[in-house]
Amino acid sequence: MKTKTIELYDFNELNQEAKDKALSKHNEYNDYPFLEEELSEYLSELLKEANINGDGKLNYSLSYCQGDGVCFSGNFEYKNVNFNIEHNGNYYHKNSVTIEAEEHDDNGDELRDDVLEVMKAEFTDAYKEICDKIEKRGYLAIEYEQSEENFKEMCEANEYTFRENGEMENF
Repeated sequence: MKTKTIELYDFNELNQEAKDKALSKHNEYNDYPFLEEELSEYLSELLKEANINGDGKLNYSLSYCQGDGVCFSGNFEYKNVNFNIEHNGNYYHKNSVTIEAEEHDDNGDELRDDVLEVMKAEFTDAYKEICDKIEKRGYLAIEYEQSEENFKEMCEANEYTFRENGEMENF
């Protein structure tokens, strides 16, 4: 029988190169499981703040690539006008949807074209503002999740240990 002894280090004990390697490896496999729930809750808050009723289906791609962003779809009511938002295409950003307004308000009264146009523009502006806020929060959450500070806290809380080169010993 052979006995092999290896030295293990806490994250704080690693040199910067080893810390960078450990963090990079962690970020490579992190799929941010918390993000969908967090952003969906934020969508609900923002809809409520904007006095928009309805539940949206959130779609996002936050990979720092062309076409990235946030959009949501569903049926909504805003100032007694019903709106339907449908996602189009392969990208998920605020301009990858079609927004349609019903020609009748909640009382069944037909809306004039000029009123409908104004309401649709107002709703679309609110929609895009909400998408921008969710996108910003999503990127901030990802940046924090990828930060050395967060990884250090996670390592301490879970008592992760590393080899001298930054290779994680236990997961």
